[in-house]
Amino acid sequence: MKNTTVRAVNRLTARWAGHAVGREHGTALTAAGVWPLLALLADGAAGPARTELAEALGTSADSAAETARELLTGLAGIPGMQAATGLWARADLPLCASWTDALPAGARGVLTGQADTDREALDAWAAERTGGLIERMRVALPSGPAAVQLVLASALALRLKWIQPFWAQPDPSGPSRTRWTEGRGPGGRCSG
Repeated sequence: MKNTTVRAVNRLTARWAGHAVGREHGTALTAAGVWPLLALLADGAAGPARTELAEALGTSADSAAETARELLTGLAGIPGMQAATGLWARADLPLCASWTDALPAGARGVLTGQADTDREALDAWAAERTGGLIERMRVALPSGPAAVQLVLASALALRLKWIQPFWAQPDPSGPSRTRWTEGRGPGGRCSG
């Protein structure tokens, strides 16, 4: 994974963090999951959409797909990490074949327009790609004329064991407070 890609992902994360809801509750977020998806879209986009996606990504749309694949490969190399990136489109939605053929393996699916069938396929994909940590996708899928044309999905799932287990120690400032409520733990004060 190139440092320029890591910096681009971090810049997008920082922009989102500046607008994050729930900051007062210690929200954690990263653009590492959605950045590759946006990069793949930028590769297939044209006109203003391509320009806007490139600006959001902080990289050229011309190299976005290659960079997305490198990032997904890098994420897959992290022990315990599973990165899920997917795009499903109705069979009758005109997409450029050269673009869809270049998507990473397992990232492309077809929607049938049948809500139950599509829901089962999306849920199975999410569970498989996240080792069961995400059992279902929360996407409204109506049937009939209002059927969804395109679904984009991204998730990161991480299983890990802490070197030093979490523990709660009473904080001198009050019985209901612990070191963890203040963001302190075995490693000292958390930054963020």
